Amino acid sequence: MKILSLLLHDERFSNWTIEEKISRHHFSLQYLRFCTQKNWEPTLYTFHQDSEAKQTCLLSCGGKIKIFPVRFRFPPFQRFGNDHNPAETMREMLQDEPDLVHFHNYYLYSYPYTASFVKKKLGKPLVVQLHGYYNSLARKGFYLPCLLSLKKADRILYSYAPEERTYAKLGVAQKTVKIPVPGIDTDLFKRQRRTDSTHLLYVGRIPNPLAHGEKSPFLLLSLLRSLLRVKKNVVLDVVGDGPGLHCCHDLADRLRLSNSVTFHGYVPHGDLPKYYRASALTFSPIQVYDVDGWFDGAIQESLACGTPVAAFKASAGMPLNGTYGHLLSNNIEKAAVEVATLLETPENMEQIAQEGSRFVHQNCNSTTVADELQATWESALRA
Repeated sequence: MKILSLLLHDERFSNWTIEEKISRHHFSLQYLRFCTQKNWEPTLYTFHQDSEAKQTCLLSCGGKIKIFPVRFRFPPFQRFGNDHNPAETMREMLQDEPDLVHFHNYYLYSYPYTASFVKKKLGKPLVVQLHGYYNSLARKGFYLPCLLSLKKADRILYSYAPEERTYAKLGVAQKTVKIPVPGIDTDLFKRQRRTDSTHLLYVGRIPNPLAHGEKSPFLLLSLLRSLLRVKKNVVLDVVGDGPGLHCCHDLADRLRLSNSVTFHGYVPHGDLPKYYRASALTFSPIQVYDVDGWFDGAIQESLACGTPVAAFKASAGMPLNGTYGHLLSNNIEKAAVEVATLLETPENMEQIAQEGSRFVHQNCNSTTVADELQATWESALRA
C-alpha cells in the first residue's frame, strides 16, 4: 500500500538546511519508518525555501522524500504555514497514485484546497492530523477555512483535548481519533533512578524572539534571573538550535546569566536521554491546558526518563499540578516562586513524573503509535 504524507511548509521558522531536514529526527520521518515497518510504501512531500526545483531523496529506512520549491506565500507576513505550490504537488500526486493521503497539521493554509483536490480529483481517503497546541477563539476564526475543510477528511487525528469542542461544533466528532504525538522510542528514553540535581532543562528549537505560538526559551531566561534570587545554585541547560539562538545568547549576556546558562546547540536525538536524566525539571515554555503526556516530544521524552515537566498556564485560574506535570503562572515573578517551591519538594515532583512515565511508556511508545496509525489508515481505506 502506498501512503503519501504531506508536510507542506518550508523551514524558515527552524533555519534547517535541506540536508538537516532529511537527516535530523522529526515526526514526519518517524511516520515513514512506521510505514516501512508495516511493509507499506511511504512518500513524504514537503517544501524548502532554498529549493529551486523538486528534489527526491531516498532514506535508509526505505521511505522517499520529495522536496518542492515554494512558489508563493499567502497570507502575507506569516512566519509559518503560508507556503504554497499547488500545481507541482498536485501533478506529482496524480503521477504517484497513492492509496491514502495523510496531511500533517491541518492549520496550514495549503490544507483547504489540498483536501478538495485529494477527495475530488485524486479520489483517495484523506487522514488529517493536528500538530500543535490549542488555539484561541480569535485564532480559530483566522483559520476558519482550514477548520471548515475538516468536513472533507475521512479521519481526523488529534492529541489535545480542548480541540474536541471544535470538532463537536463542526459536526465531525465521529471522524476523530485521539492519538499521542509524536510518540517516542521508549527503549531509548528509559526511566532510571533519580539523582539530586540543580539543573533545569530546555530541549527544542530556539525560535525568533517574537515568534507567536512557539516555545520560548527567552521566557525561561527571565524566569531564571528571578529564580536565582532565591536559589543561587540552579543552572539552565538549553539544548537545541534555531534562528533565535544568537538572540538567546545576547539576552543571557544582558541579564548577566552567562555563568548560569549553558547553550549546548544541536544534540543528536540519541544523546538526549543523558540531559533529561541529569535534570531536576524540564521546561516546555508554552501555554497549555494540561501536561498530560499526549502531546509534545520533549514532554514525552522527559517523562519517559522519569524527569518532571513544567509548562505555562493557558488560564490564570488553573492549578499548579496538571495530570503528569506542573503548570506555571505567566507572571515571571510568581513562576519563579513556584519553581523554587517545586525544587524544594522533589518528592511531589517525582510522584507525578513517575505516573507520567508509566503513561508514556504504555501509551506513547513507537510501537503503539504505529499500530494506532495503521488501524486508522485501514479504517479510512475501508470507509
